[in-house]
Amino acid sequence: MDQLELAARLPRYRSRAARDAIAGALGYPNRWQERSLAAAGAERFEALLAEEVRDGIRPGLLFDARNALVAEMRRFARSALARRLRRLRPVQILARGAKARPFDALVRAPDGRSVAIVVRPMPTGEARLDIYRALRGAIERAGGSEALAALLLIDPLTGASQSMRLDEIARLQRGSTAA
Repeated sequence: MDQLELAARLPRYRSRAARDAIAGALGYPNRWQERSLAAAGAERFEALLAEEVRDGIRPGLLFDARNALVAEMRRFARSALARRLRRLRPVQILARGAKARPFDALVRAPDGRSVAIVVRPMPTGEARLDIYRALRGAIERAGGSEALAALLLIDPLTGASQSMRLDEIARLQRGSTAA
């Protein structure tokens, strides 16, 4: 892989590493410390690059992207959302990773239903509506509003989050098809 192509793909690897670190920390309060979360993200980032890049990477590209990821993970670990996620106990985590697909995690809500957590960089405009449509289909396949109460969208690189009830997602989807 050429270095310019690799440089263009680094943000995707960073977001995937951040997503894996955040989903892996759910239910484990000690993994939410700044240093622990940043180290988990950096380790996952380097592992992803080792899997994908066979002919090496320029050290400057690697260290710049890795340091940006570590700074983002530290900032996320200090956020109010991270403090709330830290309070989740292992018994509240229903599934994470491959077992929770197409979501990143499923968490038990106080009313007994599940909350789906999706950790992805969130685009703006029409691309965001496409993500809402895909998530709505995934929610319906997972049992609809009887099984899932809400969806929590987390942008791992900015720390922004959006919590949506299922009826809000349906309203957004109807609004995008009516136009």
